[in-house]
Amino acid sequence: VPIAPTVFWGPMAFAIIGGLAVATVLTLIFLPALYVAWFRISEPLQAESCTEPAHTGILALQA
Repeated sequence: VPIAPTVFWGPMAFAIIGGLAVATVLTLIFLPALYVAWFRISEPLQAESCTEPAHTGILALQA
């Protein structure tokens, strides 16, 4: 941190960088994991009865 060696700004610089690091970890890792655990989100089940893909969009026009 470029302003860390000064007497007044040093501790504040470390507090800002530490706060940003903790907030980033909470936002990107902890909160999504908490959301999945709280709402019990799971992977969607795949339908095995459909053997042929759906024809939609441009592929349907070419057929």
